[in-house]
Amino acid sequence: MRITDPSDLPPMDLVVLGEMLGGDADLVKMIVGKFRAEVYSDVTALQSLATENDPEPIRALAHRLKGTCSNAQAMPLANSAKHLQTAMTAGTLDQAQNLITTLEAQRQELERYLVEQGYDSEL
Repeated sequence: MRITDPSDLPPMDLVVLGEMLGGDADLVKMIVGKFRAEVYSDVTALQSLATENDPEPIRALAHRLKGTCSNAQAMPLANSAKHLQTAMTAGTLDQAQNLITTLEAQRQELERYLVEQGYDSEL
């Protein structure tokens, strides 16, 4: 059995997502479009929240983002959101900006990947 390194994962597992959605390509396309918009909005909101001195709203949004990304099979983003959530739970606000920067870089990588997979750029 091979253990998968998180860096080996695609930004989004479209095969598993498709299987979860019964192979309905139109439904996958719709879900991917909604997901992209939500992730963009959440990461933008996290960037704004990072300028405030309160880890709780960052933690709450990171928790939601983690769930959204897990459900959509975007595991690298889900894992980064989990790290941000954990850091904010611990109150280590000084880590927020770097972790949010990582989330944005992964969001951009996801966008490139989806375009390569034939999904038009939404943003």
